Amino acid sequence: MNSGNWYWPDVSELDGAKDATKYGMWCAIIVAAITAILSVLAIMGVGVTGISASALVDAVMFAGIAYGRSRYSRFAAVAGFVLYLAEKIYTYVQTGSILGVGVLAIVVLFGFLNGIRGVFAYQKLLAAVPPEVAPGAPVA
Repeated sequence: MNSGNWYWPDVSELDGAKDATKYGMWCAIIVAAITAILSVLAIMGVGVTGISASALVDAVMFAGIAYGRSRYSRFAAVAGFVLYLAEKIYTYVQTGSILGVGVLAIVVLFGFLNGIRGVFAYQKLLAAVPPEVAPGAPVA
């Protein structure tokens, strides 16, 4: 990140908005990869607490969210944040302890939140830039 803090990047410029969006995209990739690995281990019979083979669906959804974020999709940004937050709330309800959610989950949640900020700022800043005239096009 070239501007702002790692936990709250500056999205007032196009480069900062892109960086924040990529931060959220990488969070989605990491969540998808870890979830896929744990669900494959569950399929193979290695017991991981609370993870079942159905978590592979979550891994695919987070991979799709990561792809959408790479394309600066506002829907993917919000969907990733909401899905991840819902999973952490569900984990809290199941375990009854905030320690079951973990500090790393809060860092990843900030990544998803910054991804939302980045995508919305990117779309806003991109709309504010006047379109360039294509080479060879008649100038009005």
